[in-house]
Amino acid sequence: TVATDDGAAIVLNRRRAAGPPVIIVHGISSNHHCWDLTPERSLAVYLQEQGFDAWLLDLRGHGDATLDASGKRQWAGWSIDHYGRHDVPAAVDYVLRQTGSERVAYVGHSLGGMVGAIYAGTHPGANDKLSALIAVGSPMDFSDPDPVVWSALTTAGFTWIPVIPSDLGGKVAAMLDGETRTAVERWAQDLLFTDIRPDLVGEMYSRVASPLTRGELKQLSLVTHEGVFVDAAGEVDYVQALGNVQVPTLVISGRGDQIAPVDRVYAYYSFSGAEQKRFVVAGRAQGFAADYGHLDLPLGDHAREEIYPLIGDWLRSSASPESP
Repeated sequence: TVATDDGAAIVLNRRRAAGPPVIIVHGISSNHHCWDLTPERSLAVYLQEQGFDAWLLDLRGHGDATLDASGKRQWAGWSIDHYGRHDVPAAVDYVLRQTGSERVAYVGHSLGGMVGAIYAGTHPGANDKLSALIAVGSPMDFSDPDPVVWSALTTAGFTWIPVIPSDLGGKVAAMLDGETRTAVERWAQDLLFTDIRPDLVGEMYSRVASPLTRGELKQLSLVTHEGVFVDAAGEVDYVQALGNVQVPTLVISGRGDQIAPVDRVYAYYSFSGAEQKRFVVAGRAQGFAADYGHLDLPLGDHAREEIYPLIGDWLRSSASPESP
């Protein structure tokens, strides 16, 4: 457990190895298990096997980070900005202190990649502390949202409930059986994933989901209206701030991702100021085994064979600039 400079707390779970450190971050309404569900579906295990020192981060209020620095429940009262401005800096500085490394790599899924953009694009000294930035299924451009996402985020912005217990919803979904369970799975497969074995869906529902907060939803509602990823006050354009990023940047998008379609993710790559950068679309037309959906990218049946090596190779090339 690590205290942040604004009195909250984050949690880092470590899979230790002797190589360069890597911080791995989950997305919205998720937790570190999205990157570490089973040994076969764990980027952390994969990277550890490749010699990297993997640190799985739970942002405040997610997964194991349920209590703040004073021991009180972390329930609500923050926006997405807090993750990038307080949680990630605390994680980066802690890992650097513990490992004695000069730099640490960063991998984020969905909101985790967006939070990485906040840190890398706006935090003083971020370019000196990061060895690589990897965003997986992380939307930045909301200028042409589909009607479903636009309606959902616009409506969510008016919620009066401080916390939406989506973690409870996940546990309930995991316990369903028969036609109800099948209907839920069909809906989730249409929206969230297409390439995860049915026998693992229940475990994913029960372990990966974390609560949503009103602050997150209000900011995403504003983002939808602004058309780009901005701060909660609408004053800082985080897409433009990506121009400040100088570290090697890899951006991965899923061809079948309906939460973060290719066109919304591409801005992460195109606006990055990194001299060394790459954009990958994970789809059948590009030679992948599946048109990856949103959760397929970290947890899909083919992620270990296709997505994890992309990340590992990028981390190796970043750690050794002389490598091709």
